[in-house]
Formats: sequence, structure tokens, C-alpha cells
Amino acid sequence: MQQLDEEEAKKQEQLKAYEGKQNGFNKDKLVYGGNVGLSFSDIGTFALAQPMIGYRVFPHTILGAGLIYIYQSRNLTPSLKINTHTYGPLVFAQQEILSVLIAHAEWQPINYEYFSSLTRSERLWFNQFFVGGGYGSNGAQILLLYDLLYDSKTSIYRNSPYLLRIGFMF
Repeated sequence: MQQLDEEEAKKQEQLKAYEGKQNGFNKDKLVYGGNVGLSFSDIGTFALAQPMIGYRVFPHTILGAGLIYIYQSRNLTPSLKINTHTYGPLVFAQQEILSVLIAHAEWQPINYEYFSSLTRSERLWFNQFFVGGGYGSNGAQILLLYDLLYDSKTSIYRNSPYLLRIGFMF
């Protein structure tokens, strides 16, 4: 019981310090982070960069934006290789629950190259809307997200609406 009282007192102290700072924009409330990924296989290459910047609108609430860029090369046959570039903006909200649990929501309008045949493609926009949560400590995060708008024909993550993400936010 005493530990809970100490944690509550610490949260109240953080809130007072947070509210006591200047009104308007405060650069100390900015957080930076994102995700990177890289994989190589016989099928091809996958590289992801997802820088993000957020603002602590409340002590345990972050609203932010970022970019996503994915490069993929796929070896369809020994003599046929396809290279694609997928990109777009993103906006997100993150809420700290307890001290290490995180709720996360993220909208990504994505521009990607859709292949209707091996020789014909067009660039299309589609939306992804992820919700979920996970664990965060000392800047590192691991999140399990679900795409509410998942469509196996258009999603850049074709195998599943679930996305396991390991990243950071400082």
C-alpha cells in the first residue's frame, strides 16, 4: 500500500513540474523515436525506416507524426527481380498506462506500387490504421498492433493484420 502511495506522490510531483513550465510550445516536451528494419533472404530484401517525432501534450500522452519508407526487392524468378519503394506520412497517439504499459494508435496513408501483372504496375494510395499496445521502458518499446483496415490484397504486410514492432521513443 505504501508503494502505491509513493508512486502516486511521484506522479503528482511530475504533473506539477509539467504544468509549472511555460505555456505554449515547450521543446522539452518533444520526444523522438521510430523503427528500423532490415531483412535478406532468397526471396529478396526488405528495408524499413520510420522516423517519428512526438509531443507530450500531457505527462503520459504523446501525439506525433512521422514518415515511413520501405524498399523491397523480390526475386520472382532467377531472371526476374522487382524493386519497389513504399512511402507515406503517419500520425500517432500513445498513452502510458501504469508505468511500462503503452496503448498505441497510428494512421498511415501509404503510397505503394501495385502490380496487376509481372509487366504492369501502378502507384496507389491506401490506408492502414493500427491499434494495440505493448511494453516500454527506458526508451525501448515492443508493440503488438492490429490493422483495423487490413486488406490482404493491398496491405504492405500481406500475411496478417497483426504487426509486431520493436522500436524506441526518447
